[in-house]
Amino acid sequence: MERILALIFESPVWGMGLTLGAYLIGVVIQQKTKIMALQPILTASLLVMAVLSLTGQSYEAYSLQNTFLGYVLSLSAVVLAVPVYRNLHILKAYWLPILLGVGAGSVATIVTAVILGKVMGTDIELILSMIPKSCTTPIAYGVSETLGGIPAFTVALVVLTGIAGAVFGPALLNVLRIDHEIARGLTLGTISHAIGTTRAFTEGQICGSMSSLAMALAGTMTAFLAPLIAAVFF
Repeated sequence: MERILALIFESPVWGMGLTLGAYLIGVVIQQKTKIMALQPILTASLLVMAVLSLTGQSYEAYSLQNTFLGYVLSLSAVVLAVPVYRNLHILKAYWLPILLGVGAGSVATIVTAVILGKVMGTDIELILSMIPKSCTTPIAYGVSETLGGIPAFTVALVVLTGIAGAVFGPALLNVLRIDHEIARGLTLGTISHAIGTTRAFTEGQICGSMSSLAMALAGTMTAFLAPLIAAVFF
């Protein structure tokens, strides 16, 4: 029996199956509870950690078994062209404020992460991992890897940033009396990517569409700006 279990745990199918199964469970939990903080990625991560702990499997072995999924994740960034295309008419009408707003937000998230990290004496590798935290996961993973950060740590930060933005972002916008649908959508998409976009769609189709557009633009801008800003500080 132990030999059979060992063979199962060593199989790449086991690692990918665990990842996909945990994520599916996370999706079901989020749909049933409607709790924004219970994002599938977060729930799946906790489930995977619990299973690895119970089975005694190392993270290194599990990570190796998910190499293919990591490769596919990077390729999935191309789907961000879809929201840009669907909202091309709005981008043409408001191209300057949209690009300036999303650009300013993208630069601000990168610069603040670097400055706060340096002030607190954080290790350079961790700071580099923090830089793309406001991107959607596929882009953040690739940017972190390119900069020399820790992609797994970056993904965790992406999830936490998205949850924080989705939970507290709308309330902060209300306090600031920002009620324009386009402005709210662009803010949520720029700062809290896909999770913020999910929250934006609960406020309306325009808000959600603008958030999708901002998520795509912010990810693209970060991919170009992150190495330049990192070079300036390091």
